[in-house]
Amino acid sequence: MDNMKIALAAACLLALAGCHEIPQDAQKPYAGKADSKAYADDLWKGDKAKYEKALADRTKFQDDYTQTRSYKPQ
Repeated sequence: MDNMKIALAAACLLALAGCHEIPQDAQKPYAGKADSKAYADDLWKGDKAKYEKALADRTKFQDDYTQTRSYKPQ
């Protein structure tokens, strides 16, 4: 009978330990350097329109559909 009580107490303790919630602290703020605009680099010199045009031109070469449309079988 004593073994039964010990087993029941152990099962209850395990069940209660499984229900324990880990504390969730708030995230710490980012301590690194401040972010700057992508077009504030020396290459673009703050010209947002020039930066966006360069991105649009670069993405033209990454579109598989436009590359296959220009393909003409011989």
